[in-house]
Amino acid sequence: MKLEVRNANFHYRKKRKALADLYAHEVNFTLQPGEILSILGPNGAGKTTMLKCITGLLDWTEGETLIDGRSLTDLKRNDLWKHIGYIPQAQKMTFGYTLIEMVIMGRAPYISTLRQPSEEDERAALYALETVGIRHLADKSSNEVSGGELQLALIARALVADPKLLILDEPESHLDIQKQIVILQVIRKLAEERGISCIINTHYPNHAFYLADKVLMTGKDKGLVFGTTKEVMTEARMKHFFGIELKKIIFEEDDLLLETMVPKALGLNRTLSNCQFNNFAD
Repeated sequence: MKLEVRNANFHYRKKRKALADLYAHEVNFTLQPGEILSILGPNGAGKTTMLKCITGLLDWTEGETLIDGRSLTDLKRNDLWKHIGYIPQAQKMTFGYTLIEMVIMGRAPYISTLRQPSEEDERAALYALETVGIRHLADKSSNEVSGGELQLALIARALVADPKLLILDEPESHLDIQKQIVILQVIRKLAEERGISCIINTHYPNHAFYLADKVLMTGKDKGLVFGTTKEVMTEARMKHFFGIELKKIIFEEDDLLLETMVPKALGLNRTLSNCQFNNFAD
């Protein structure tokens, strides 16, 4: 599925008066099947709002979202959610649904109002849980699993509708590093093996290096830039959008090419570091 956002912007309205556009420039980008897009920016840059506009949960005040050349407004909502899976940030559930019950809810576009979930729906839910590696937790309460396991279950809930596009809002936030890596590996696997396009809203520049084919970087009153990861993820742009100096490091180990960005402010003074090492050696 090809996704395109064309000449788009958004502003809130207050007492019938339009406020300033959220983005300093119009949003324009294209995402091809199987590609991963990372949306990067500091807090307050409108990243979550952008995701909601892309999916039609909010309406662009200018421009439009197109799927395979068709405007989102021309698609029935039920048909739309067969193509798009939206994964919000994981939060503890108010009700103690089991994970399989929660995942089956993702079959809603295929289940009529008066019909109970079928064995086919249950098989699809189990397969989705297996895809993200937590089938063994199917009967666990959503209030008993860890934050990382709950986030994987939310991804499974989106997958069970067999979408062509996944949109994830900070899926790795509030998780330890091991769970973050698991989440990112699952996203990359879905793109590479099943051709699912993904948009991931993240605060972590290094996760864009790990995952993304393309990056859209935005900041409040700082405009936005879209392009390949290599084009967009530069030291100069990180300083412009985030206000910090980062050093881009590229190195190889075995058959792996690794890229990362390190904040210079956290570096140790070389002379002081050598003195500390010498004192320790003595």
